[in-house]
Amino acid sequence: MASAPRINALIFALAMAVVGCASASSPAAARDGRGASPPDATQALPRSVVQPSKTARTGGPAFQFAYTPPQSRELRDIYRRVVEADLWRQLPEVQAIDGMFMLPRPLRFVTAECGEFGAFYHPEDTEVVLCYETLRTLYEQGRSHQQALGLGDDHPLRYLRANVRFIVLHETGHALVDLLDLPVTGRQEDAVDQLAAILMLRFAGLDETPEQVIGNLRLAANWMLSRSTGAYDLDAYADEHALGEQRFFNLQCLIYGTDPEGFAGMVAAGDLTAARAAVCPRDTRSASRAWIRLLVPHLAPGYEVYGEEAQRFLDGKGWVGPGGHR
Repeated sequence: MASAPRINALIFALAMAVVGCASASSPAAARDGRGASPPDATQALPRSVVQPSKTARTGGPAFQFAYTPPQSRELRDIYRRVVEADLWRQLPEVQAIDGMFMLPRPLRFVTAECGEFGAFYHPEDTEVVLCYETLRTLYEQGRSHQQALGLGDDHPLRYLRANVRFIVLHETGHALVDLLDLPVTGRQEDAVDQLAAILMLRFAGLDETPEQVIGNLRLAANWMLSRSTGAYDLDAYADEHALGEQRFFNLQCLIYGTDPEGFAGMVAAGDLTAARAAVCPRDTRSASRAWIRLLVPHLAPGYEVYGEEAQRFLDGKGWVGPGGHR
């Protein structure tokens, strides 16, 4: 069983990750348990903590955010830290598209205990659900990745935050397909992987460099590969999701396609084959054009500038790179 300092360290690190403001000394304090003491887990939990979104600019219904308390005692400290950090407002891409589309009803983002790792879109409730178990598992994988590669102390936090952003945007993609009745002719899981990557490239935080944006996507790709077993049965081949290795290379291809010259080293590093890399610029542009054509007609009043920018892209007048940088 994990020691109390180790548990406190994990919770503190989760809080710093979702806030995105851990100082250089914070990871060390977290590792040895000297972070802020968590509230008493035996205190009564409210039924739920619901926070209204910011008011949409005009027109489009604003997102709703909620934090549902878990029943399991071992997840309660994570819940409390997530509430204190106000996790949903620390995801820049979610904040950027809040109110952007004329949805037929509000979309709700919820954290909850699920009994397993995961995140889900529930169409019957119009909810995107992020599981507390997911936060715990991603942080642990970030620690493993750090130790395997000898990376800095802040790496588990970066790993957690990057993957939460991609996972939530993936599920948001399912929500947009459902609520806006968007046509998807291929596998929907592949399509919303594309959308998550495109949103991270376009709507990263204002303080993030293009290198940091690409780094976040590569950490998301690592998670896909880390879950691979390399041994598959009929159920795996028939699953609605592509195999982990395929999702990894699809995401790497989208990254490469944004700047083939800048990412030429990906082929030598084994992140892409030369044959796949050759078609990645086309695939990245095709995916971007497809999602733009699908989403722009649903822009809410007040977001016309995005429609104008999208039209310039469709007219071949420039690709907007990571974080909106040209």
